[in-house]
Amino acid sequence: MTGPGDTDPALVAAHSRVAETLFATTGTGGVGEPSPGAVPPESRYAGVGTTTTVDPDTGAELVHLRRRFVPPAERLATAGWERVADGDRVDLLAARTLGDPTAFWQLCDANGAFDPAELEQPGRVVRVALPEGFPGGGDA
Repeated sequence: MTGPGDTDPALVAAHSRVAETLFATTGTGGVGEPSPGAVPPESRYAGVGTTTTVDPDTGAELVHLRRRFVPPAERLATAGWERVADGDRVDLLAARTLGDPTAFWQLCDANGAFDPAELEQPGRVVRVALPEGFPGGGDA
């Protein structure tokens, strides 16, 4: 029998959404060629592409997602404003305003928030914006 301290970190990582995305993008086990369309189009990483590095210890090529640069909030088109209620979480705000709880990152981008918890303060008015590339940017 195993206890809480015996959790295998590889198993935890393998079950995370980030790991699932990376494994889907890079093929089995996170190593290999990216499979086309592996990153969902609604993902914040959909347009970043992949790059390859070489593991200095094994010489194996490792394919991974490129870094995502957050667009300046002023380049995003404002779609509306939402007041945060008691008990609101950023996923609830995203579900209510964008129709997708996993799109919380769009709210973070629109409000210059690095930590999604910054947007969960009751009474705060959160800017809702469209992803970069939609017409109307510059109206922040």
